[in-house]
Amino acid sequence: MSAAQRTPLLAVKSKEGELQALLNTTEVNDRVQVMVELLDSVDSGGLVIKKVVDFCVESASRGRPVWVDTTWLTRASDLGASPRAVLERLEHEIEESLGLFSICSEQPCLIPVVPLNTDDEGLRAIRMFLEHRRRPVVVRCRQTSLPTTELLRTLDRIATALRLGTDELHLVFDEGYVRKLETHRVDALVDNITGLANRNEYASVAVLAGSTPRKRGGYETHLRRRVEVELWKAVREASGERIRYGDYGVVHPDPQKSSKGGRIPNPYIYYTVPGATLYIARKNPERKGNSVPPGSTERYFLKVADELVHRPEFAGADFSWGDRNLYTCRKRPNPQVGSASRWIAFATSHHAAHVSRSLDTP
Repeated sequence: MSAAQRTPLLAVKSKEGELQALLNTTEVNDRVQVMVELLDSVDSGGLVIKKVVDFCVESASRGRPVWVDTTWLTRASDLGASPRAVLERLEHEIEESLGLFSICSEQPCLIPVVPLNTDDEGLRAIRMFLEHRRRPVVVRCRQTSLPTTELLRTLDRIATALRLGTDELHLVFDEGYVRKLETHRVDALVDNITGLANRNEYASVAVLAGSTPRKRGGYETHLRRRVEVELWKAVREASGERIRYGDYGVVHPDPQKSSKGGRIPNPYIYYTVPGATLYIARKNPERKGNSVPPGSTERYFLKVADELVHRPEFAGADFSWGDRNLYTCRKRPNPQVGSASRWIAFATSHHAAHVSRSLDTP
């Protein structure tokens, strides 16, 4: 199995918590392929885009350029008027940071992601971006129901428009949110993947999915099956093909619309274990509507962290940056754990370290 097929794919949103985790979890750099989804909520001069650039710089310097997806951006985005403009701006900032290393390296600074349904104008824009430096391209197939013959024609059209060989296309079959393993979904993926493999060679083929629900239910500690792992295993075994595992970490696959003054959530964590996710939460009894007394969110998250570190599923303080913080925050005089972005950062760090160590059983 090639290195690309063995390297798990982690899709993350351009949000504070996930990016903080990536920048602090060294396992990500060498053993996980990251795809960053840029969102309209990113301010062109803000902290989040700086973290995107910083992580892209770190990844490029280690020879594993980040896959950058602009699909969710609209014309209202502060990052640029078009996907090409956004990619060019990002690449310029990454190259500026890399300096001489970028000039001497044959590796690109980033890899663009295009949707399967990209129109001719969109493909021309990506082709012009590729003129700066030749590189592979990721084609993201979102819950496609195309017959294999039509899928082949579409991929051939994309490769021709970009002047690339099909062996320079990474394919991502994105199944989005999966609540349960469905036979029809497995069969459709197997048909497409085996049909493509019989015709062309591709740089890699991944099945991407996530089972983290949009809404958290209740406060009872429990384990939830990671259906994305079951889906990947079923497709891999039925197809007999080398397929890259992909997931969305500890968040729901679809981005949530930003809302100012949103409700502060009750403390919780999604903690990845082999084949499952451990859910721990606490209700904040001091909350009155959306009014939360200062310090109370931190206090009840510390109860979440304390329960976790005393459970047999806890991987240990040395497992990742996130695990270290989950362990030590309970003893700090002023722990900075009062926001969901911090909880997501800790959980994402642990998750990335987990999948980086678990190539056969994520």
